[in-house]
Amino acid sequence: MTAIAAYGVDNGGSAGLRLAWMGAVGVAIIAGAGIGSLVAASHGFTIVAFAFGGVVYALSESGHQATLTLARFFCFGLAIGALYMRIVPLDIAVVFGFVLFTWAVSAGWDFFSRRWRPAELPALRAIFNAMRARLLERWTFAIVLAIAVPVSYLISNATGQQKPYWAMLALVLVLRVDFHSSRKLMVERFVGTMLGVTIAALYAALLPGQLPLTIGLVLAALARWPAQQRHGALGVGAITAFVMLMIELVASSQGQAIGLFAARVVDTAIGCGVALLALLLERALYWAARGWLRATPGL
Repeated sequence: MTAIAAYGVDNGGSAGLRLAWMGAVGVAIIAGAGIGSLVAASHGFTIVAFAFGGVVYALSESGHQATLTLARFFCFGLAIGALYMRIVPLDIAVVFGFVLFTWAVSAGWDFFSRRWRPAELPALRAIFNAMRARLLERWTFAIVLAIAVPVSYLISNATGQQKPYWAMLALVLVLRVDFHSSRKLMVERFVGTMLGVTIAALYAALLPGQLPLTIGLVLAALARWPAQQRHGALGVGAITAFVMLMIELVASSQGQAIGLFAARVVDTAIGCGVALLALLLERALYWAARGWLRATPGL
């Protein structure tokens, strides 16, 4: 997870700049997992932490793709720490070890190829200015996210899903303040999840065993970026197939993870459904707040 996130913020530039952004990813994951671990024993505090994660995501969404990645993986770490496993010192070493590994690959590739990529990120001031723009819309979005993130978890948990944090992750992967962008991402996420789960289930049934599953993982990983370039749903399908084959590989017995294949689809549907309702609520809240501000000249 750390390597995926670190490459997600690799926007070129000097070796120091790359290490700073990749290190920020490590901090975001550790911070999320640390908070999640602290609240794991309390259902109430877990809900509050998820609401806080929604606010962090909403306020970061408009800055840049890099800040969005940081917020997403903060939420990922939060969910894992609160619902799956508490963080231990070894995890911190692993996270920052892979930060250094991905940085070495990124900088080393450019160094040995003698084609150093220029920085594609805008200045930090420009990123912060973008995050502060449209404050009313940004804060109404934050309020709605503070409601939507725990709601998606509660719905998934109430319906007996084995990994309720999947619904939350689907939510933060598709939700944008722009309705049309969110709608496109929802369709791609759901269609891609159905495709990836179907491919993984057929592959695991036809080619069981550690070696075939490992080969399938490699093929899914190699297909990820080319598929994404063709269509967003194909990219989602490749990464979903990778995740589901990984679950089957680490399961203690063949076919044990089949039940999670259906849960992945259900949780994705829950996350996308809550995201759609959240967008409608955000628009209503935005126009209500805008009308109130116009009617209150002193503010």
